[in-house]
Amino acid sequence: MAEWSQTVNPVSITTGLLRETRPWQWYKQGVMFLGVIFSKNLLNAEAWISLLIGVVAFTAVAGATYIFNDINDLEEDRNHTEKQHRPIASGQVPVPVAVVFGSLLALVGLGAAYSLGPLFLAVLLAYLSQNALYSLYLKQVVFVDVLIVAIGFVFRAIAGVVAIDVFLSPWLIVSTFLLALVLALGKRRNELKVSPDPEVCRDVLGEYSKQNIDQLLVMTMATLLMAYSLYSFSRTSPAMLATLPFAFFGVFRYHHLVHTTNIAGQPECLFTDRPSVVNLILWGVVAIAILYNVPEIAIEVIR
Repeated sequence: MAEWSQTVNPVSITTGLLRETRPWQWYKQGVMFLGVIFSKNLLNAEAWISLLIGVVAFTAVAGATYIFNDINDLEEDRNHTEKQHRPIASGQVPVPVAVVFGSLLALVGLGAAYSLGPLFLAVLLAYLSQNALYSLYLKQVVFVDVLIVAIGFVFRAIAGVVAIDVFLSPWLIVSTFLLALVLALGKRRNELKVSPDPEVCRDVLGEYSKQNIDQLLVMTMATLLMAYSLYSFSRTSPAMLATLPFAFFGVFRYHHLVHTTNIAGQPECLFTDRPSVVNLILWGVVAIAILYNVPEIAIEVIR
């Protein structure tokens, strides 16, 4: 077991507090940008200001939840081969300092949320409550743990729509939930694969098996592709069907990564795997071009 340092070092503590907010996971707030894109407000400056305030609010509150979760899991993390190096578990950040900083983050996030209106604040409070329940109990309940993680992304998608006050499409909710569920299941499978003793890594892993997760992954991926296909088909422009190959490739590629590599343990693998990055960019370009009638505008300009 590591020796927990009690030395007070302001620079070290500041660095540790930043690490505790998981800056490498801030990409999760990217889900909030789906609303401004698919509601065709991409060029609406006022919508972007509201959305960015919402992103700051969500990032601050998410950082606070990470901190309080690590405080809650302090002793367990200290007995874990990897998590013992987290700033709070290692003693780099004293618990009282972490409590104060986490509380400030939560207050800043909730204050920013309030400036966007009571509905956005309600969404953020729901997300905060969900995380509290997850940290205290629900992360120990098999299947519920991955469902809660997926619902967290749904709250982000809803927040992005509420921030700019546009129609909340059920397709956005369904697709976001299913995609997040695929990523959560992929992470659980990777934890089973790389950990010699899964229950030490995460208590609930003792209830899972690779075969079980593989079946759930296939079911969820198939449902995700069906939902996205129906969404593309239901759009006023049938040209959205042109985005289907990118959606299928993205899902197939992630399935491949889950079974052949260890990088699928973190959702950010989608931004480090070159084929996935290229596919995501192409999907975004094609989808935006179709949604905003770029081909028709180009034709009119040429004429």
